[in-house]
Amino acid sequence: MFKYNFILYVLSPFIILKLLLYSFRNSIKESYVSRKLFGYKKISKKSIWIHAASLGEMKIAVNICKHLIQNGHKEILITSNTPYSKNIFQQAQLQNVDHYYLPFDFYLVTKKFINLVSAKILIIIETEIWPNLYNLCNRNNTKIIIINARFNPPSGLLRLISKNIYKQTLNLVDHIYCKSKRDKESYLKYVNDKNVTYTGNIKHALVNEHLPAENLINRKYVLLASSHHREEIIVIKEWLKLKSNKYLLVIAPRHPERLGDILSDIPLSGINIAIRSKGEKIRNSTQIYIADTIGEMNSLIKFSEYTLFGGSFVDSGGHSFMEAAVHSKAIIVGPFMYNFVEETEEFLKNNALIMCQKPAMLKNIFEKLFRSKSKREVFEQNAKKLVSSKKSILKDYINLIEQHINN
Repeated sequence: MFKYNFILYVLSPFIILKLLLYSFRNSIKESYVSRKLFGYKKISKKSIWIHAASLGEMKIAVNICKHLIQNGHKEILITSNTPYSKNIFQQAQLQNVDHYYLPFDFYLVTKKFINLVSAKILIIIETEIWPNLYNLCNRNNTKIIIINARFNPPSGLLRLISKNIYKQTLNLVDHIYCKSKRDKESYLKYVNDKNVTYTGNIKHALVNEHLPAENLINRKYVLLASSHHREEIIVIKEWLKLKSNKYLLVIAPRHPERLGDILSDIPLSGINIAIRSKGEKIRNSTQIYIADTIGEMNSLIKFSEYTLFGGSFVDSGGHSFMEAAVHSKAIIVGPFMYNFVEETEEFLKNNALIMCQKPAMLKNIFEKLFRSKSKREVFEQNAKKLVSSKKSILKDYINLIEQHINN
């Protein structure tokens, strides 16, 4: 681990600067910076420790936690990396479950944190491979499992530098339960076959069509969900070619704090835009509505005519589209869906998804879906049928987690 820690401390000034800039831009309290850099003075000991890096992982953690509590498990801790994920934790109102920010992987800080928690098991959700965290948990007799595991190892020179570090770190894990067969193949380049299992994507089982939802938009609209940098302008340019005010384009950015960047990309003259965070009303003349808020995605998807998913029209790997599938929506994605290859292939094969290979094709897709209700219904019904078939995955994961806890 010497090489890893040497590199980490060389990079520490840049890590600290990035953290400070992130906190300043998002008006985050100073205590967040302190917790990430120096950890905590006191933490009550816990038996079960679940780590959820960000928003998506926290939703998984909350659901798993609810099931563990129902099954009689106590002394549970959830850690995460971002204030936005903490908001999801607080909204869940879990009884007798604590939340802390996971400090950066500096050796002494991480050692202190692990000793304070003294958990019997650490459940990592998806992918957080921190060498000091794993090594010190191993020394402290804290078992580690990774669930819904995904893995995109670096390429080129970085892969050569990091390969041994990844091997040493991942071989400290008791078991890795992968969300896809492709992820399992990625892990097998670093760990033994007996320690890796394909279990399925737990997110498929967490989508709930019965969650409370409110129609927030007083017009018919199409939704661009979880958009990334430069994606908004790609979709807007094609949307405006329709030259129709019958439907509204609603944009729900992945990171709402990007509002300034989004507006700087859009030629504001000649385009009528309303912004939700500013309380601006949607009028008949409004063409674009930016829903830069948190916690409203379910409502926005449920009442949309159909939904486009961001992270797929730029090289970001895409996002899960299961929430739209459970609400029986026609789903459009771009070509960059490499974080969800198997799901995308399955939905395409079953005529439950539309993939737009080039932005220039979007206008034609929009028009076809507006023009043919029967075509939309085929995609809607097939998507709902597929996602409904995956409900058992959550139960499978809970059973596996409890086996590790009991052992």
